[in-house]
Amino acid sequence: MAALRMKSWFPTTASPLIISAPMGGVTNIKLAAEVTKAGGLGFIQAGRDFNPDSPALKKLDDQLTQAWQLLDLEASKNDNSHLPIGVGVLTFMPSARYFGETVVPILKRHRPAAIWLFAPSPEAPGTHSTIVKELRSRGSPWNPKIVVQVGTVAAAREAVAYGADIIVAQGVDAGGHQWASGAGIVSIVPEVIDVLRDEFPDKEIPVWAAGGIADGRGVAAALALGAEGAVLGTRYMVAPESDAQDYKRKAIIATSDGGSNTVKIKYANILRFSAPSRSQVHDHITGEINWPEIYDGRAIVTPTYHDHVAGVPLDENAKRLNAAKDSGDVSRLVTWSGTGVGLIKKEQPAAEITKEVREEALKAITSLKSFL
Repeated sequence: MAALRMKSWFPTTASPLIISAPMGGVTNIKLAAEVTKAGGLGFIQAGRDFNPDSPALKKLDDQLTQAWQLLDLEASKNDNSHLPIGVGVLTFMPSARYFGETVVPILKRHRPAAIWLFAPSPEAPGTHSTIVKELRSRGSPWNPKIVVQVGTVAAAREAVAYGADIIVAQGVDAGGHQWASGAGIVSIVPEVIDVLRDEFPDKEIPVWAAGGIADGRGVAAALALGAEGAVLGTRYMVAPESDAQDYKRKAIIATSDGGSNTVKIKYANILRFSAPSRSQVHDHITGEINWPEIYDGRAIVTPTYHDHVAGVPLDENAKRLNAAKDSGDVSRLVTWSGTGVGLIKKEQPAAEITKEVREEALKAITSLKSFL
């Protein structure tokens, strides 16, 4: 039933559904298109600046225009069919208030199959509700699935109330930015499913699992938890189609024991130069200070982090990072990564990753029959 629902919503996909996360600085339309062509669902990022004069708007338009070409669907561009690509939207920036004015017309013209919302600011609690209304009320036959990424049960409940069609339950094993307080997918996925079933009996809301999934066994586990799709992020960073810098690919392939060699860091206390177990060091050390404090991020441990824990002040730590970078030493640079990093052993094309992970998942599911 779940597989049939995803297939009916996203007809170009195969089962089980593999989704590539909309990762800033990593995802592009070539990567997303290769995932989609391999039977997955590829996502791109819409950027962070939605002001009317933002260059990000043209980039989004250009990427979606290119998607029709890459997927050999230009003949379908004018027949109201969906473009089998998703668009991820970060919503914590003040410019999110322009979304309806500047972004929706672009999306309406290209009709991507899904819009993925993440990271509203606590200072603007109605942002997602407003965006959903804008997406639903533009007088077009285009009716995308609204995907909302959450890290808590409370956030999932709220997302369904304002109109989410799909919930991405992100566990704390995920790489990159996420909720500072959360749980692993083993607990958050089934609890979200149960709560939505019990509290919204008239709505059947599918859940996708995200966080630490890097191979088919992780996908099979997510399905066993009740998820109807599995999101991979770090695994796709090593694809040659991605925009990830070479040092990031090398760091991911070289890193093992992801639970010990990645660290989840919260935005707190770093500006006071203390050495808490959680901090903003990965963002602040590179000048990224915009994320609200309710979010943090997981990255590969580097000398920068060790120095931070040892009490090195932020400004001195930044000097060390910049000096290393200027000398060609990339060991201090940030590589966002989930705990599944130890399962990633080589670079692979995005289509090959998608097919391999799906086949591994089916094999894992079949092997479980031996326990019956």
